[in-house]
Amino acid sequence: MKKWSLILITTLTALTTKAQHRLVVADKDTHDPIAQASIYTKENGKFYSAISNDQGEAVINFDFKRLTFSHLNYERKVVTILSDTIFLSPRYRETAEVIVLNIEPKWIREKLRQVVKTKQKVYFSQPRVLSYDYQTQSIDPHSYYSYQSKGLMQMKSLEHDRYSLSQTEGHIISVDSTRLTDVANLRRMLYEDFVDELDGGFINSHRFSENGEFNSPNKNELELVFRSKKHNDDRGRIVIDTARCVIRSAYRITGTETNKRERMSPLLLSMARAISGYRVDKWNRTYHVSYAELSDGTMYPVDVSYKCYMEIYDKSEDPDEKNYDQQSGGGFPNMEATLHLSAAPSLPDSIAWTQLPGSWYLRLSSDKERQQEIKLSHLPAIFDIFREEDEN
Repeated sequence: MKKWSLILITTLTALTTKAQHRLVVADKDTHDPIAQASIYTKENGKFYSAISNDQGEAVINFDFKRLTFSHLNYERKVVTILSDTIFLSPRYRETAEVIVLNIEPKWIREKLRQVVKTKQKVYFSQPRVLSYDYQTQSIDPHSYYSYQSKGLMQMKSLEHDRYSLSQTEGHIISVDSTRLTDVANLRRMLYEDFVDELDGGFINSHRFSENGEFNSPNKNELELVFRSKKHNDDRGRIVIDTARCVIRSAYRITGTETNKRERMSPLLLSMARAISGYRVDKWNRTYHVSYAELSDGTMYPVDVSYKCYMEIYDKSEDPDEKNYDQQSGGGFPNMEATLHLSAAPSLPDSIAWTQLPGSWYLRLSSDKERQQEIKLSHLPAIFDIFREEDEN
């Protein structure tokens, strides 16, 4: 009989309160507040951080010589003096606030259904080996972690329902030597691929409008903006080639209600809450993918970016710490990751593959699955301690 255990995502406690400096992190172009920006420093061998809340507000209650501000969608910025507002330069275009009408052209759903009908042949038909470059970063109040992995990726196909990797380079930077290799976000970017998950249910549950301001050198390409019919926290955009009926890129933002419905089992969530008081109070995900075309006409995800921010509590947490966390935005996992795939050079005669299991956030795990997770956390990697100069 298999032994099963419930695996939970855990959090760390917040910093003790000191003299506070309140500030706002904002977009340099639009002046809109930036939520879940990471703010961190390392002083005298200790790491400190904060995370901006939904209004872009953060509280700095620690001393620093240099303070780093980072966000997946913005250029990193290092400051030595704090102002009331810190502006970051955008790296990616955010979803435009285009009104999605209740009435939409009939051809939109017809094109999207054609994408669903042909996607297996276009995106997943052939076994392919690509080069990959994966980078992930996680920050909480007391620690910093980054991991870069490079090598070969065996893509999912009709013959193989799993991705596999063969790492040739691995590099970890962390504040302590206890960190291991982390491919959780890599699995999420691969297995939660937009085209792979696009089906009739998604099409029926969303409204679509064409963005008339979108310009492309390809006259067959246009941008569709979508929003959920039932949930305000699910929206995004897709660029579609109407001639080939393929998705060229996708950008999706989902919030707590949608993520809990799509990514967690209600039964497991209820079990976790009964056992430990575990609950998810906030869960924001931002996902972007661009697809490229191989010489045979098949498509693959060339660039993927992923950001996940979660506020999770259980009954053991102190109410004062929770109150501070709500003010500062700190104390909870703030994860960012990127993946770049490209055509692989000539392959070696023999390749040792490590299979990547599917993605998860809360699940029951068997002994065999736990051993698989342990194996993935021990990929070879060079380790460096995070230093003050790493902030630049």
